[in-house]
Amino acid sequence: MAEYMDSFPAVVGDTETEIHEGALSRRTFVKAMSFASMGLFGGVRALSTLTSKSPILTDAKGVLLHDVSRCVSCKRCELACSEFKDGAASSYLARVKVARNMGVAGGANYSDASIEGKYGNFRVQADTCKQCPHPVPCAEACPRGAIVADSRTGARKIDARKCIGCGICTTACPWAMPTLNPVTKKATKCDLCDGKPECVHACPTGALKYVSWRDLRLSTPIIQSSIMPAGTTTDCSKCHK
Repeated sequence: MAEYMDSFPAVVGDTETEIHEGALSRRTFVKAMSFASMGLFGGVRALSTLTSKSPILTDAKGVLLHDVSRCVSCKRCELACSEFKDGAASSYLARVKVARNMGVAGGANYSDASIEGKYGNFRVQADTCKQCPHPVPCAEACPRGAIVADSRTGARKIDARKCIGCGICTTACPWAMPTLNPVTKKATKCDLCDGKPECVHACPTGALKYVSWRDLRLSTPIIQSSIMPAGTTTDCSKCHK
């Protein structure tokens, strides 16, 4: 991901500025939450909405599944995604991430980074949204309740009308899948294209498949430490009957 970080605004010391510029770190986010809960941090009052929005309780109907043994790293999936969704050929904007794993699968933060990728065994992992079950990290972290479940597919999607471009969703995701568009200043993520993913249709080898939802969170190493563990269980479901 380091090669794309120039697209993001520079991180500054003021937390309120960080929120508006999409450069909020995990530590700063936790600190801001603490201040907000005490009513002492007026600059991030929007974070208080975290306690009032409705959680996503239902699972998505489908999910993208990537087969590393079939992937040839052509990146056609990225082009199909970004051109269909954003009108631009961009690996950075694509909702499926291959380019960032070309050197070593998953980038320098993966525990097995020395094994996979073109400098290892040539197996390249395409990072895809896991369409996490409850509790959904990106949705729980969003201060504006902009991430909701699609009524048709159940995909976790971003409502651009509510998104303020703070970038907290990217920080919250263990795989850093939401992407902050530097032009629109809005976050984007995979919404499964209404059940007909363009990336799947574009893949020449069948490495990407759209399958019935299954929990993929523990089958892929995480990219970054998140505000919520990647393997969060459904223990809290008893509170939402």
